[in-house]
Amino acid sequence: MNKTTKVLSKGPQMEELLRKYFLKAGYYVTRGVPFIYEGFDVTDIDLWLYSRTSSVSREITIVDAKNKKTPQAIERIFWVQGLRIATKATSAIVATTDRRQEVKDFGKDLDVVVLDGNFLQRLNTSDSGISERISDEEFFDKINQYEFSKLDGDWKGRIRYSKSLLSKNLSFDICNEWLMQAKFFAEQAITKETQKEIALRCLYLICSFIAIAIDYSMKEISFLEPAERSKLIKEGFTYGTRGSNGIQKVLNLAIGLVKENSKDGDVIAKEVRYNVEQQFNNLNTAILGEYFSKNEVSKGLFSIAKEFEHLAMAKDFVSHTKSTVELRSMLYCLLDYWKIDRKKM
Repeated sequence: MNKTTKVLSKGPQMEELLRKYFLKAGYYVTRGVPFIYEGFDVTDIDLWLYSRTSSVSREITIVDAKNKKTPQAIERIFWVQGLRIATKATSAIVATTDRRQEVKDFGKDLDVVVLDGNFLQRLNTSDSGISERISDEEFFDKINQYEFSKLDGDWKGRIRYSKSLLSKNLSFDICNEWLMQAKFFAEQAITKETQKEIALRCLYLICSFIAIAIDYSMKEISFLEPAERSKLIKEGFTYGTRGSNGIQKVLNLAIGLVKENSKDGDVIAKEVRYNVEQQFNNLNTAILGEYFSKNEVSKGLFSIAKEFEHLAMAKDFVSHTKSTVELRSMLYCLLDYWKIDRKKM
């Protein structure tokens, strides 16, 4: 295995340094989260932070980092505050090489934390330069080493897309998207032995997103009884954010249009309703509802998410087989949901 550290340019170096700092502070951290609006790739969030402050409180923080001679810090404060509103994040941070007190004062007025040049210099001085992690650039380099990754399902595109979902409102709709992407990489890890390591890294990273999203959703239902939580979680994974009632309204509308515009409308409508309901009934979501509703599972989701992310980005790759029982139990639950044989993993 090549353990040579990739030499990064100034911007990515600073982002990796900040990521290391926030990881040590207890945050879940992801770099380079694309913010896409109505199909337009607007920008990348340099660092996306998530923290679990209590059983009913979660915080999402976006960080804008600029390591330039003329960082235009005032403009970045405006920019990141607008981005915070657009992504519905809890708070925003600007990390800048600018050392002027006026910049920090302006940030305070706009409720944006400013990590100035003095802070960054101290951070850089205290850093040993030794890391047990690979950078995002090295992660994507590993994907690129598989020459057919673009043709074989666009592995890099799937990871960028999965990351972009973090900039949206975390919900069961988003979770269901991640479940599809994670299943793809689980299957790749089984069928492509030579690419198993990077397929597993991709799988672990997306599993960390799933754990974060479910943890975020738990803040609304943490006080409910496990049976009631199980029902709501199952419904979320089955029907998405709309829920059963919302899906029934859409289905009724579609069936009504079929009846009005087809000669055999009643017959076709009955067949459509039956097929749709059968598809929902065949989903294996009861497994997910039962597992994630357990108190011991829901309390540990934040830690599991950080552990999955660490596995994905560890310099010396270690598979899930040597991880905690909690992480393995979540992964095996997902494998059961996908109807993938655990032994094959």
